[in-house]
Amino acid sequence: MSNVAVIEDATIFRMINDDKLSASIPCLYGKKAIFRNLNSGGCGSCARKRAANKRGDMNQIKTCLSGLSVEKRAELKNWLGVENARVVYINTAGQVVQVNF
Repeated sequence: MSNVAVIEDATIFRMINDDKLSASIPCLYGKKAIFRNLNSGGCGSCARKRAANKRGDMNQIKTCLSGLSVEKRAELKNWLGVENARVVYINTAGQVVQVNF
């Protein structure tokens, strides 16, 4: 097992696409549709708005993951195959928060 895994955007995409994991972790349940790129066309302003919405959704998932119960954290670490995990997100005050579990 690795020592620490930093849960980044790509890791969250993998977790969302794992049906078993996304069904057991409430932060991931039903999030797959949010990140589908169905409307990739449009103006630059629309693309920036979609990107901002995706960043906000991703930050919300990271915030939720940092507050998981001990059992769900253990399940997540087992899925990642690590002893410790780290989630980095931006709180409502705009500060970068790092949670290790």
